[in-house]
Amino acid sequence: MPRPTVVVTRPAGQSRQLTEALQAAGLDVLGFPLLSIGPAADDAPLRAALARLDQFALVIFVSPNAIQYAVDALAVVQGIAAAQWPPGVPVAVVGPASVMALAERGIVAPDYRVIAPAGADGNGTNGGANGEEARFDSEALWAQLEPAALQGRSVLIVRGNGGRDWLGDRLREAGADVTAVEAYQRTLPEPTAMQWQAVRDGLSPGAAPQAWLLTSSEAVRNLETLARHNLSPQELATLKQVQCIAPHARIAEQAQALGFTRILRAAPGDAGLLAACKQWADAYAGPIAASTPVPAVAPAPRPEPLPVPPPAMTNRVERVTQETTSSSTTIPPGATASASPSASFAAPRRNAALWALVAVLVLATAGGFWWLQQRVDHLTEELARRQQSNDALVQETRVLSRNAQDTVKELQAKVGALDGQVGETRDKQVALEQVYQDLMRNRDDWEIAEIQQLLTNAGQQLQLTGNVQVALAALQSADARLARTDKPQYNLLRRALARDIARMKAVPDTDLTGAAIKLDEAINQIDALPLLSSERMLERTEAEDRKDAGRGAAAKGAREASAPASGGVGNWFARLWNYMRDEMAQVIRIRKVDDTEALLLSGDQGWFLRENVKLRMLNARLALLSRNEPVFRNDLAAAQAMIGRYFDTRSRRVQTVLTLLKQAQAGAVTVQLPTMAESLGALHALKKE
Repeated sequence: MPRPTVVVTRPAGQSRQLTEALQAAGLDVLGFPLLSIGPAADDAPLRAALARLDQFALVIFVSPNAIQYAVDALAVVQGIAAAQWPPGVPVAVVGPASVMALAERGIVAPDYRVIAPAGADGNGTNGGANGEEARFDSEALWAQLEPAALQGRSVLIVRGNGGRDWLGDRLREAGADVTAVEAYQRTLPEPTAMQWQAVRDGLSPGAAPQAWLLTSSEAVRNLETLARHNLSPQELATLKQVQCIAPHARIAEQAQALGFTRILRAAPGDAGLLAACKQWADAYAGPIAASTPVPAVAPAPRPEPLPVPPPAMTNRVERVTQETTSSSTTIPPGATASASPSASFAAPRRNAALWALVAVLVLATAGGFWWLQQRVDHLTEELARRQQSNDALVQETRVLSRNAQDTVKELQAKVGALDGQVGETRDKQVALEQVYQDLMRNRDDWEIAEIQQLLTNAGQQLQLTGNVQVALAALQSADARLARTDKPQYNLLRRALARDIARMKAVPDTDLTGAAIKLDEAINQIDALPLLSSERMLERTEAEDRKDAGRGAAAKGAREASAPASGGVGNWFARLWNYMRDEMAQVIRIRKVDDTEALLLSGDQGWFLRENVKLRMLNARLALLSRNEPVFRNDLAAAQAMIGRYFDTRSRRVQTVLTLLKQAQAGAVTVQLPTMAESLGALHALKKE
């Protein structure tokens, strides 16, 4: 009969001792890692935390992997081969494997303070304080901590990617400053084809029984994911019927949630897993061979005999049949010697005995089957009764859960209403305090507040608009108010106001509004300016001058025609030439253009040119109003250059626009505005008194 097989799902390289113990106990072992452990993708936060390790009041390692990678990183940070843990920094772990990992690196009591759940300082098989099964998780570690001593202090949690943050949340609620860093990362490995073939062989009918050791909730989820993608539906269903051994209730709950039906709880640690595997092997695969050496571990409690009488009854019947047959067919020693003619009478007796034996066997077999059927019926009734009891408990649990949810909703509504009332009360308190402060002010406070408001408005006018006249009027109004009160404590403030008023009056006037108006007029005339590249229409004055010149030439020709023809034919040709030249001058015009690109502008380009010139002038106007002289002069110069380059400067309209731009540039003189720092400083000094 093939030996039972235990499938170990721990990460590669972390199950050697457990594998050797299982093999020594007579069990076959199949390595099928469901987790892959590697360094963190970014260890900069870990190194930064280890660099200031002495600033933490407590360092918590969630697993032996966290200890391994963190201590190795500490050695790199310290620049030495073996890391030196600070003696004054306590260490907390959640299980005996982590305690052993610390001991391997020299972090043991009494040189260091190591905090662990009860029972983790030995082999992990000790019970709790009340005889209960030892627990090695975050809840058990929290029971060993002193939250009051960690309030306001820094705590470092070294963990892998993901995982629970229950312990960190409890520490934050207790007032600790928690820093969580990742020392390693867990990934999903890819089993080989040989490993999958071994799993399929174990799931086939007639194969040796298998038991899967599931040591983490993430391993359970990875098993379900890998099996769903690599096994057939029938194999997946068979896998979920295979025995699973879990060392923690949370792992068992995760397996049940994913559909695994046969789950056996084991004690924490390798010894607990080994004891559970031996218990399963004895219960489902028969006792282990006595010749197999068994390692010295804590003995596990033997399970109660399972109700499987059919195999035992069959073996007993087979043994009885063989013994009876052999005894009935064996001839006594003296029978051969006493052979006589009466042998013919002994033959019917032997046949009768054989028939009687067959009848006894048939009756025994029928009795065995009847007993088995009664046993099965009894078990079925027991299972049905327990199922009904479980259904009742589930229904009651659902009712209690629904009531609890309703209670929580009511409490949340009440808490929300209380929060609203607290907010309203706080607002009313603030309003009452404001009213009280207003009532407590005297006349002097109101006068100082009015003066401060006037000075603030004056300062804003100077900073935003540069309006000196408004600021001067505000200062004079404030001085007049102080003069009416005629109090000695206001003398210093009045002197400061007088000096600021004098500086305001000394500021020269600048006509920024006039310059802005000239820019607006220039912007409005841009669309009517003639371009060098377009056909220029004669202006009214020019057309009238040419008409007058034509009338004069016609009158002169008439006078010459009426005069005696002294010149004869020569005068007639001269008049004809002058007339033709004048007519051709109106059709063809020759002029010199320095920039040839100005003649190549199309209609659309001309429109964009005019818009760019207007944008430049608008930017100059905004810079003028905001007193940004460099931007104003740069944009104005760019607009003048574009007009001089692309527009016909001989036109009177173009010349008018250029004149407006020059006048605006000449009128925008930058003036250094005074500040009101002295008056505001005197006012603040008066308020402090």
